[in-house]
Amino acid sequence: MNNPVVAQPPSSRQTQEPEDADQVIVQTDFGIGVVVRTRKSDGIKEIRLRDVKSSTSSPAFRRREPNMLYTPKDYPSVPPSIGDDVMCEYGRGVLKEIADDKYTIELASWRLSGRSNVTCHVTTAPKVVRKHTLAEMDSAEKVALAKSQKGQAAKYFAEKDYSGALNAYASAVDKVRNVQHDHTSSNEVRADLVVIMITCSNNAATCCIKLSKWEEASKFAKNALIMLDALYGKRGLKIHTILNKEGIIDAKLFGEWRVKSYLVVARACMEQGEVDDAIAILKKAKGLGMTYIDEFSSSDECSRKEEKASLRALTSQMKEIKRLITEYSEKNRVAKKIEKKKAKAMAKALFGGGDGKENATPDKANKGKDRESSETKQPVLQGKDDQLKASQGQSCASRGGTKKAPFKRKSSLRNKLDREYASVAQSVSFSDQPPQIKEFERTRDGDNDEDETPWQKHKEALILMGIAGFSVLTIIGLRRAYR
Repeated sequence: MNNPVVAQPPSSRQTQEPEDADQVIVQTDFGIGVVVRTRKSDGIKEIRLRDVKSSTSSPAFRRREPNMLYTPKDYPSVPPSIGDDVMCEYGRGVLKEIADDKYTIELASWRLSGRSNVTCHVTTAPKVVRKHTLAEMDSAEKVALAKSQKGQAAKYFAEKDYSGALNAYASAVDKVRNVQHDHTSSNEVRADLVVIMITCSNNAATCCIKLSKWEEASKFAKNALIMLDALYGKRGLKIHTILNKEGIIDAKLFGEWRVKSYLVVARACMEQGEVDDAIAILKKAKGLGMTYIDEFSSSDECSRKEEKASLRALTSQMKEIKRLITEYSEKNRVAKKIEKKKAKAMAKALFGGGDGKENATPDKANKGKDRESSETKQPVLQGKDDQLKASQGQSCASRGGTKKAPFKRKSSLRNKLDREYASVAQSVSFSDQPPQIKEFERTRDGDNDEDETPWQKHKEALILMGIAGFSVLTIIGLRRAYR
């Protein structure tokens, strides 16, 4: 019996040999491991152990990463199960069924035109191999992996596990995001990649709406719109033709799927406060959907079941769009009304209003107070004459019983004093403000204004006329000089 050597370091020449393309999973004396490399020089197998038995799992052994086993012994493969990647005499594939010691394998190494798959049936147990990492997969394997994750995401969504569905849909998109096509990539594989990118992006956006992740929802929906716009620009080419033949008609591609993306973007805009943008997007989606509905209505009837399904889906989407437009328009109207009221209140607080004494400016309030004080205080000056006239009138009435005009002494000095007193009483103001005192002084010296000369009265007009005349003379002089 050959005794294996545990954790034996390879030589520098041995490390240069490439790893095995198909790494078999084997059952060793120390646990399950993966045959990483088989040396061509000496036939030694380098096995990376996944788990180590307790007899050799000392602390010093566990600290070595990775745990390697070097041995010339051929260990048997682990028993295969359905879904494992296996190797048989016809190549590599996926084990689909085990029945009566017969193994049904769908070969991945065989590629036929179209979507045909090669299946083989063997009686010898195949060897289980390690699954390829994402970097090791070709485009077909990546698309197949994305399809499986999409199916798992649909189960999560049906169970209302929106977080799990979002992770699965996003993972499916990431698997095919950076696929590099080569000569082995068929047109069917490329068509499947486009469908996965669009549908998984839209479904991930729907999950984000359920989880109130509006910004992420908008990003996923816009990613789907980018793919649809690119495909719309290549209508009639191979990928578009393949999708139409397989039942994905234009009404579904550019109508139903695109309207779904627009709905998500509109809802995200509404939640982020962009009401006008949301309404504009909804109107655009409505026009797009009605285009395909009118096409179906113009024809006699939808003959294909795909057309009927798309018509039902588009009709349902149009009802949803109509409801959202009505709801968002009402919210926009109410929001603008509230903003208008706030703006009015702010303007009133800053600049004041003109509908009451409370909103009066300080200057107007002061003038009002001065007017009231002058009206209340002026009768005090005129009270003496009024009392004198009233007493004279009462004495005359008591004597004769008939009213007689009060006796007035015709004295020029008295009349002059009365006139001056009346002018002073009318112009004087009891406000403490200096401008009104100046006004009183101006009324006392008003006779001096009549002595102003014509030059003082029309000084500005004369200056302007002089400037105009000087300008005309300058222009005439310049014209003569240039002649």
